[in-house]
Amino acid sequence: MQEPGFIEYIGKSVVILGHHNADPDAVGAAQGVKELIGQIKPDLDVRVVMPDDISKLSRQIIDLLELEISEGYSGVFDTIVIVDSGGLNQLGEWGDIIKAHKQVVIVIDHHTLDDELSQCTDLLIHDDRASSASELVAKLYNQHGVTPSINTSKALLAGIVFDTKFFSIGSAKTYETVSILLSNIGNLSQVMTLFQTETEISEKIARIKTAQRSEIHRINDYIIAFSEVGSYQASGARALISLGADLAIVVGKEKTGLRASLRSTQSFFDTSQVHLGELVSEYSNVFSGSGSGHPTAAGYNGLGDYDEFKQELLKILSEQL
Repeated sequence: MQEPGFIEYIGKSVVILGHHNADPDAVGAAQGVKELIGQIKPDLDVRVVMPDDISKLSRQIIDLLELEISEGYSGVFDTIVIVDSGGLNQLGEWGDIIKAHKQVVIVIDHHTLDDELSQCTDLLIHDDRASSASELVAKLYNQHGVTPSINTSKALLAGIVFDTKFFSIGSAKTYETVSILLSNIGNLSQVMTLFQTETEISEKIARIKTAQRSEIHRINDYIIAFSEVGSYQASGARALISLGADLAIVVGKEKTGLRASLRSTQSFFDTSQVHLGELVSEYSNVFSGSGSGHPTAAGYNGLGDYDEFKQELLKILSEQL
């Protein structure tokens, strides 16, 4: 007997979840899943929810493509589909709902998954070699013999563009998927215009503060920069990379602990084989937080303070390097 596929796990009412501070990949993958279900089972109730907040860039893409995505939902549902999230701690209050496991839980992701989320999952569609969750969702269309609409194709391709760092990384399979999506859209410029946005003054200030407060550590021939800033940690980490760091780790305080964003250059990963998703996962096991990500980009939410976080990561990095 053939193993049930994705659609066979879907119930009558579905909530599709992305992670907090949803990026374009979370938005693209979620929209892709919503339309895929709608094309195959049009009578179902399907909602897309991005817990807690949505990034400015993602909000712009949602508005330009006129996507129906909200930040909360209190209705009845029997199926939860989680996209682009490797840990329960990235799902806000939905984490407790998923741990209760009263609904069917499906995860579509390309990060290193934490054990807590894995234990709650009924169906896992996972490939850490994929560029993005959007790439995995686009492949589901091919498997089910359906074609995404133009706007959903744009959302999926925007997710791939964002997570490949504007096509600076990715495998042959990634670009096969890109080609298929482009055949629906017609021209790549229609997707690239979705990313045209002005950087807010508050983000510019946060990036400058990140640089001002940075601490530089050298391990062998690698430059590792730590910093602490109240917001825009991911943007701050990217700024430190652009200034010359091989690895940047930027931390911000939260009520229950801290949030951290980690970024590295591709050459750092290629030569050191330090996978940032695995690095924060190892830290999470020590401090009961939640961390996951890609080889060159990862995030952590949970316990600890800045100095403790910094010292423990330096210890782990010193051992690995």
